[in-house]
Amino acid sequence: MKKILYIVLLSSFFMNAQEHDTTRKWKLELGYTTDIINASFGKHYGFVFKAKRKLLESKKITLMAGAAYQNSFINEDENMFTDHVDGYTRDLSVVGLVDFSFYPFNKRRFYMSVQPFFGYTNLKSKGSLYIDHLGIYEKYKNSYSYFNYGMINSLGYTFNRVTITFDVWSSLKGIADSGRFRPGDFDSRLFFGMGVGYTL
Repeated sequence: MKKILYIVLLSSFFMNAQEHDTTRKWKLELGYTTDIINASFGKHYGFVFKAKRKLLESKKITLMAGAAYQNSFINEDENMFTDHVDGYTRDLSVVGLVDFSFYPFNKRRFYMSVQPFFGYTNLKSKGSLYIDHLGIYEKYKNSYSYFNYGMINSLGYTFNRVTITFDVWSSLKGIADSGRFRPGDFDSRLFFGMGVGYTL
């Protein structure tokens, strides 16, 4: 009798666990980013935080929508182009996004994701320029805000509720608004990153 009761309780536990798993709608991701293209301007580090809600799900495809906050920082004290600058450049974005994830294998572990985004970006540089032998010393501060859009491409692998991701953040600013389009430039950044995700 005790064995039967134990089996019933254990089966009930697994059934509830499966039901709970199917009701998990939210996914949070936090990733470290780096800017390889602009590394010569100084040491770079940044992060991207994403919160997404599941809208549709099938065996091979998951559709989510959400928002992302991106913050990157370049310390220009070690600028390779000049020894006369002491300052920084900061890039901050708040964007909305849609996540299309494709699972190519039967086990929903490995996936490929395309995430178009659009939103607001503020680019700020601040510091000082000094050329001692010419007697020049000047402080500078510039800020530029603009509508930003582009694509995040991800590869991920899921362990239960935890996901490891490799991301490429590509701003496409200028390609559709008759503006200057130079991928990887300061107002159309290209970030490479790695992060973790957690499903709630």
